[in-house]
Amino acid sequence: MNLILLTIGYPHPKRDVFVGNEIDFLCKAFDTIYILPVQAGKILPKKLKNGDKYKPHEKVKVWDVEYTIKDVLFISPRLIGLAIKEAFKAVFQKSTIRYKILYLWMIFRWIFLTSITLKNLSKLFEKEGIDPKDTILYSYWFHFLAFAISLFKKPVALKISRAHRSDLYRELYPQPCKEFIINHIDKVFACSKMGAEYINKKYNTDKAVVSYLGTFNDYEINLNKKRSKPFKIVSCARVVSVKRVEKIIDSLEKITDYEISWIHIGDGDLFGNIKNYADEKLSKKENISYNFLGFMPNDRITELYAKENFNLFVNTSSSEGLPVSIMEAMSFGIPVVATDVGGVREIVKDGSNGYLLEKDFSADRLSSLIKRFIEMPEIEYQRFCIEARKTWEEKFNAQKAYEEFVNTVIKLAQSKKGAGLKHGK
Repeated sequence: MNLILLTIGYPHPKRDVFVGNEIDFLCKAFDTIYILPVQAGKILPKKLKNGDKYKPHEKVKVWDVEYTIKDVLFISPRLIGLAIKEAFKAVFQKSTIRYKILYLWMIFRWIFLTSITLKNLSKLFEKEGIDPKDTILYSYWFHFLAFAISLFKKPVALKISRAHRSDLYRELYPQPCKEFIINHIDKVFACSKMGAEYINKKYNTDKAVVSYLGTFNDYEINLNKKRSKPFKIVSCARVVSVKRVEKIIDSLEKITDYEISWIHIGDGDLFGNIKNYADEKLSKKENISYNFLGFMPNDRITELYAKENFNLFVNTSSSEGLPVSIMEAMSFGIPVVATDVGGVREIVKDGSNGYLLEKDFSADRLSSLIKRFIEMPEIEYQRFCIEARKTWEEKFNAQKAYEEFVNTVIKLAQSKKGAGLKHGK
């Protein structure tokens, strides 16, 4: 059986980096993995050439996404009809003008992206001579890529999608054509329990199930580690407004009686601004040292965690799905302080493996929790470390998570095929 994986750039560098975690597991279960990487630009995807030079496994083939002016201008009547219907819904719904404009813009953008994805998908089947009935279509994102596979007409073995955060919650962003996608897809694998429940309730379906992403960790972990001096804090997030990295700076500014070393991993649009803000607030504090490491691939992050004795991981996002960064930290037995948003409480158990912050927490609140971890007895701190690692082992170990995901997908395809044979299809 074959699998076609639709991504927004993977395996090209810095695009959908977490997709790589499950490729080896998919390769064990499928004869060939075709990757169709549609990297969305402002309106159209960029041409991703020479994809095969990035391919991560011998069973993987990467399709070179292409489009012409003809592909842009000639949209199928069915797609146009769905877009018009969705546009009326956007205009007449009860929401702000700004939200309606964003909704219409996303519909307009989706028309082109979906059309180009569908045309490349058809070309892929034709050029590679792929048997649709022996092929699963898998969208890594629950947006225009999932829309494309829901519109694909060939009788494939199964149509599935993952769902994360920005591609899921209407309260964050408009979600065009989701009812249509749900009705024309076989299963949605949400990356959090909250996400699965949201889909099933919002769209009156039972097609959404939980499938945690998980992380890998083959390092030998010492859970009897002692806190270092200075106390080492690490954070890992894109430096964008929603991650609110400045709140860590504000909290550290308030701590005067303990030596603290803080490292932040990740880049983003506000990287320069945040570095300047840290210099303004922290550079004159003799008890606080800090370092911004910028973007790091996953293997280098885990290597850093194994090398450094980090004592606490901090996440201050105003919105989250279920952060993989927290899973990575807990796999090393690092306790966590994080905002109670999205699916964070599915991994951070307040008072057990870390502490939860209110969404609109104060700098004083975060600084007090940091000091709590510094001041607590060694045996209590070790208990937090043990519980953090235990949480990862039981729920977010990628080895278990991806094996379960692949087995579920194969069983679904076999079940659907058996049902089709029973009804003479």
